[in-house]
Amino acid sequence: LYFSEWEKLKTRTGDLPVYIFCVGGGNEAANFFKLHEITGIVDDNEDPLVAFSIIQSVFLQFNQLEDNLTAALKQNAPTRERLSCCSEFFQNQVVLYDSERNIIDYSEHYLPGPDDLYWTETLQTGRRSEKMLAETRKSNAHLDAIRTRNSDYVHLGPGLPTILTYSFFENGKRLATITVADTNKPLSVYQLKLLDYICDLLSPSMFHLYSASFGQRENLRSVLVSILNKENVDPLVVTRCLGLMGWSMDDDYVLILIEVPEPFRETQTLTRYRHIYERLFFECIVVKYKDSLVMIIHNDKNEMMAECLPKLERQLNVHNAVCGLSFPFKSILQIGSHYDNADLAIQHGDKNERIRYLSDAIINPVISRIAADLPLYPLCHRETIRIFEYDRKNATNLLLTLETYLMQYKSLKAAAEELFIHRNTMTYRLGCIEKIAHLNLEDSRERLHILLSCMVLRTLGDERQKE
Repeated sequence: LYFSEWEKLKTRTGDLPVYIFCVGGGNEAANFFKLHEITGIVDDNEDPLVAFSIIQSVFLQFNQLEDNLTAALKQNAPTRERLSCCSEFFQNQVVLYDSERNIIDYSEHYLPGPDDLYWTETLQTGRRSEKMLAETRKSNAHLDAIRTRNSDYVHLGPGLPTILTYSFFENGKRLATITVADTNKPLSVYQLKLLDYICDLLSPSMFHLYSASFGQRENLRSVLVSILNKENVDPLVVTRCLGLMGWSMDDDYVLILIEVPEPFRETQTLTRYRHIYERLFFECIVVKYKDSLVMIIHNDKNEMMAECLPKLERQLNVHNAVCGLSFPFKSILQIGSHYDNADLAIQHGDKNERIRYLSDAIINPVISRIAADLPLYPLCHRETIRIFEYDRKNATNLLLTLETYLMQYKSLKAAAEELFIHRNTMTYRLGCIEKIAHLNLEDSRERLHILLSCMVLRTLGDERQKE
C-alpha cells in the first residue's frame, strides 16, 4: 500500500502503484483513481500524520495475526487452533469441510448464537446445513459469486449469511473447503485476496493432514488398522508416522471404542462421524474398524479428559451410540489388546451408561475366566464366606456393603454415597457385619484378602443367579 498526498499524486508521471491511500483531493482524486484503474482510499479530512499512524497500526495488527498463525503451523497445533487463528483476520467464524460437506473442524471464536438454526443443524449432523443449501439453491446465489482462482465471495440469499470460501485441490479433486461466514462483522469482496493469502499459508499442512494420497493422518490410520489386524508392522514405520504427528511410540495413550447403531455403520456415515469425534479431543486420531470407530487419545492428562469426556457423552447421545474406555497404556503397539479391553467394557459395563469404563467392567469377566480353570471359592476369606451365605439366606446386601466400604478406604460418607443410602443405614449394616464375621480390617494383607474375596463371591453369586 502506497501513501500519498493529493497535491503530490496528481503531478506524478510514469507508472502508478496499484494500491494507494490518498489524503485530500475529494472527487477529483476519486476520478483520478478510476481513470488510472487504481485501487485504494481517498480521505479528504484526515491529517496526513494521523492517517499514516492509523494505517501503520493496521499493518502491525495483521503482522501479529500472521505471526500467530505461522507459529501455530510451525508448532503443529491442532486444526481448531489453526482455524481460530484464521478467524481473527476476519473477526468471523471459520469452518473447514471435507469434499463431502462433512465438518472437519471449526474455529472456537465468533461462533453463531444458540438461536442460529442452521449452525445448530450443522453441529447435530456434522455436515453443512441441508436447509441452508436448499435456501441457497432457491436464490441461485452461486451464480452471482465473485471469484478468484480458488475463492468465492457470495451472499447466500435473503436471511442467509454472506460467506467467503476457499477450496483446496489435489490432482484436480477438491480435498477440503474452508468457509468464512459473517457471524460477527460484514465481509468484503476485497477480503478474497486476504483469504487466498491465508490459505496459501495453510495449504502445506492441509495436504499433510487430509490428503488421501500422502496425508500424515491417513498414513497413521493405515498403520493403526494394520496393528489392530495383528499384521506385522515395521516399528520404524510406526515411529515415523507418529513423529509426523508430534507423537512417539511410548507416549501415554487411551483407546476408546465407539459403537453406533446398526443402520449407521455404512462407510459414508462412519467417515462423517469420524470427523465429529476426532475434534472432541485436543490430540487424537480416529479410524474406522469392524463397523465401529476406534479413537486413540494421545497424552490423556486428567484435566483434558475431564474437559473432553462430557463432550463425548453429549455426542454419543446425539448418535444413540456407546463407547468403551480402555486402561491407560504406553506403547502404541498395544492397541490390539486394548481394543479387546474396550470391547469388554462395552459388553460388561453398565448398560444404562453411554461411556463404559473398563475399570468398572473388568472384575466379573476376569473372575469368571479364572474360575473356569481354578476353584476360587476355597481361596476366599472364611469370614466373607459367612457374610455371603448370610446374604443368600436373608436376601441382604452386606457383602456389597463391605466391598464398597473397603473400596472407599473405609469412609462411611463415601461408601454411603456410592450405595445411595443414608450414613446411618451404612453404620447399621457395618454393625450387622461385625456380629456375623470377625474381620481384622487393620491388617493390610488381610484387608486385601477380604476385598478380593468380596469381589469373587459376589461375582460367583451373580453367575449362579444367571444360571
